[in-house]
Amino acid sequence: MKSYASYLLKALFLSLFCLVACKKNEIPEEPEKPNPTIRVMLDSVIMENIPYVGTRLEVIVENIPEGTPDSVEWRVENPRIAEVTTKGIVWPKGAGTTYVYAKLVNEKIEAKCKIIVTDGNDYKFRLILTDKGKSDFSVGNPGAFLSDKAIERRRRRGIPIDETDLPISKQYLKAITELGGTIVAQSKWLNTVTINVQDQFLIDKYKTLPFVKDVKLVYVGKRKKVSNVSKYVDSPQAGSSSNLGTSIDYGSAALNINLVKGEALHQEGFKGAGIDIAVIDAGFLNLKNNPAFSNIHIKGAKSFVYENDDPYSIDSHGIWVTSCMAVNKPGRYVGTAPEANYWLLRTEDSDTEYPIEEDYWTSAIEFADSAGVDLVNSSLYYSDGFNSYYTKGYTADDMDGKTAFSTKAANMAFKKGIFIVNCAGNENKWVGAPADSPGVLTLGSVNDKSSKDSFTSWGMTVDGRIKPDVMALGGGASVINTSGTAENRSGTSYASPIVCGLVACLWQAYPELTNNDLLEIIRKSADRASNPALPYGYGIVDMKKAMELAKIKVGSK
Repeated sequence: MKSYASYLLKALFLSLFCLVACKKNEIPEEPEKPNPTIRVMLDSVIMENIPYVGTRLEVIVENIPEGTPDSVEWRVENPRIAEVTTKGIVWPKGAGTTYVYAKLVNEKIEAKCKIIVTDGNDYKFRLILTDKGKSDFSVGNPGAFLSDKAIERRRRRGIPIDETDLPISKQYLKAITELGGTIVAQSKWLNTVTINVQDQFLIDKYKTLPFVKDVKLVYVGKRKKVSNVSKYVDSPQAGSSSNLGTSIDYGSAALNINLVKGEALHQEGFKGAGIDIAVIDAGFLNLKNNPAFSNIHIKGAKSFVYENDDPYSIDSHGIWVTSCMAVNKPGRYVGTAPEANYWLLRTEDSDTEYPIEEDYWTSAIEFADSAGVDLVNSSLYYSDGFNSYYTKGYTADDMDGKTAFSTKAANMAFKKGIFIVNCAGNENKWVGAPADSPGVLTLGSVNDKSSKDSFTSWGMTVDGRIKPDVMALGGGASVINTSGTAENRSGTSYASPIVCGLVACLWQAYPELTNNDLLEIIRKSADRASNPALPYGYGIVDMKKAMELAKIKVGSK
């Protein structure tokens, strides 16, 4: 019994010794390493589609092995909705939902963030058509799309009515609007339709139309409420011209007229009677209630700006410009064509600067043609000042007399017999559109000392023509303000109507002349005509000499 117990104790001791010895020799297991992780700190982002307003996404990276780069690669699922930079800054591009992904370099794992872009913008697209489609009208029945005065003007000046005068097919217009949006402008001369939409991706659908050659974005802006309740209703103003006689007290407008010897026309009794002038401008704020304009003859007024159809509701520029020609208040202020008839056409959206304004300008001059207008004054110009984020402005290389949209329209208007006067611009550089047109009389500005004003734009067109063509008073010109009183303002905007009104008087005196005849005569009348050179062009206009040249021209016909 004793020996058996001893044997058991020895066996137990030996077992314990082996167990301890085994534990001492055992290699401990290392803990399992966690996998690398990445996550975007935001699960989703809601952004408004506003230029230059982005959102930076931050990521949290964990468990990266020592010595391994922790840089992140970014990508976006739909680049039409948003774009992402290498630093994780997200920029909105268009309304919709997409995902931005952050991926660890050298790893297969990535995280994502939902991007929702909302859009309170309106977009305007210019659809450039292959043709106008099957017309609903015929050149044999022009009374259906041109006024009697327009038809008579064409007949009197030997200008044919042709296919370019026909409106765009109603079937085409219907197909465009059925895709969505509202037509805000169209050009029968240039075969374009401009449409306002809230969904910028409708551009894809427009491009599928078989008669659409190209689509161009011409406007992006915060959506404005377009009221359908109180629409502007036009009411012409008959006017009652004063008996000015041949010796006129021009009041504060005397220098405007005397500097270019415009009184010579008035003294012969030519003050623009029977001539229709369209003023294409930025707006005619409260003109109908302005006492200085109470007796002028307004045939009509129209706004071509989609968001505001009242030409009298905004902007004073058209007041200042129109006064240089139209006001007829002897002893206080008399313009250069006080007995002419006027159409007041608004085309500028004062809140923005986009190419859509050229679409409106084109619609306005086509309207003026169809109304039978003789002359157009446009104290507007388009150069490189368009909003650069969405749309490209023009460059000096575009000023070749045939490239800019408004220039093409001006060229067509000139072919239809309209005389166009346009300011050169106030940027002291190359002249913008449509003043680069060979058919446009472009006006630069001089001061009361007959010296060029520093702001006047000037230069050679790409095809080698001098612009401006001629000069008139623009520095310190007298205008009528919104209160009906005179004040001095500076800009080529005022040189332009001063001369436009006098050309109307000259055309009244010599109606046999064509618009091309007048263009040649006005240039030749200027004081540097024998040696035209920049920056004055042909020089300061001399209307007394223009009358002499016109008489010779008529006599030679």
